[in-house]
Amino acid sequence: MNIVETPSKKDQVRNYLIQELNSGKYPPGSMFLSENMLFRELGICKNTVREALSSLVSEGLLERVRGKGTFVLEPRPHIVESTSAGVVHFICANPWRTGESDPFISGLVQGLHAALDPFRWRICLDFADFTEHSHEDMKTIISTIHPGECAVLAGFNFSAELTGMLREANIRFLTVGQAEDESVPCVDTDYVSGTYDAVCDLIGRGHTRIALVDRRGPHFPSCEKRRRGYIKALGEHGIIPDARLMAQYSNLTPAEGEKVWKELEEYATGFTAVLIYGDVPVLGFVKSALAAGRKIPEGLSVVAFCDPPLLVADHVITRIVPSLIELGKAAGNLIREPNGTFPRTIACRRLEGNTVAGIGE
Repeated sequence: MNIVETPSKKDQVRNYLIQELNSGKYPPGSMFLSENMLFRELGICKNTVREALSSLVSEGLLERVRGKGTFVLEPRPHIVESTSAGVVHFICANPWRTGESDPFISGLVQGLHAALDPFRWRICLDFADFTEHSHEDMKTIISTIHPGECAVLAGFNFSAELTGMLREANIRFLTVGQAEDESVPCVDTDYVSGTYDAVCDLIGRGHTRIALVDRRGPHFPSCEKRRRGYIKALGEHGIIPDARLMAQYSNLTPAEGEKVWKELEEYATGFTAVLIYGDVPVLGFVKSALAAGRKIPEGLSVVAFCDPPLLVADHVITRIVPSLIELGKAAGNLIREPNGTFPRTIACRRLEGNTVAGIGE
C-alpha cells in the first residue's frame, strides 16, 4: 500500500511557484509573481508565501530587487517539485443510478479543481448510492483510500452512521452541507440569508401571505435554515407566521408538488407568493396552479430553491441557487488547509425569471 504524505503549506506554495517557472510564462529577466498577488490568489498567509519565494531565491532561481520586485534568473534544467501532492476522494451520489445529469456534482468538482490544481492535488471521483446501498458503497470506497488521503462528501444529507465509518477508518474528511454529526467540518450554503432576502423582496412587492414549501427528511438541516430565514424576514416586517403556509413533502417527484398545491389551496387560502425547494416538485406545483386558473406571476409569485433552470409553459422560474463552484473552492481550501481562515458559508445567488411580480402589477 502506498502512503501519500500531504505536503506542508510552504511546499504546496513552492510547488505552485515551480509550476509557474516551468510553464515558460516568465522568461529570464522578467518580473515574477509578487507576495501580495500570491496571497490574494492562493489564500495562503504572507509568511508562508514569503518563505516559499525565499527558498527559490536561495536556490538561485529568483532574485529580489529592493523597491522593484522579484525577477526570474537565467533558465535552469526542469525544476523538480519538492514533495508529492495530496489526494482527495470526492464522494457523491451515483448519476449512473439516477440516469440524470447533475449540475450539483459538476459545479462542485469544478470548484475543487480550481482550489487544488495549483498545488497538484489529485481528485478521485467516487460514486455511492446514499439509499439502500450506502453502507456497502461506503465500505468499498473506504477500502480504496490510502493512509494520508482525504475525502469530501457531497450531498447535504449525511447520517452520523455514514460519517462515523470514515472516522473509524481514521480518514480526514469534510462534508458539503452540514452532516447529522455537527462536529464534522463542513462548507455550506447560506440558506438563512438567501431565504431572508427572498422573503423581504416579496414583502417589498406587497406580498404578506407567503408560503414556504420544503422537503423534510430524517436529517435535512438546510430545511431548518430556510425556515429560520423565512421566520426572521416575516418577524422583522411585523407579519405573524402562519403554520398553514409552511408545507412539507418527502420525495422529489411532481406528484409531491401537486399534493402540496392541493393542501395549500385547502388550508392556506389567499396566499399570493410561494418559495419551493426542489426542481421536480416545483414543476408539479406550478402545473397544478396553472390548471386551477392561477395566473403567474400576476396572481401568484413563485420562487424555487434549485440548481437546474426550469421552464413551465411560458414561465421561466425565478430561482435561488447555491454557488456550487464557490462551494467546491471552499471545500478544496478547507481540505488543503484545515485551520485556514477561508469562508465556510457561501452566499446563494438569485437568478431572475418571469414568475415574480408585485401585488397589483
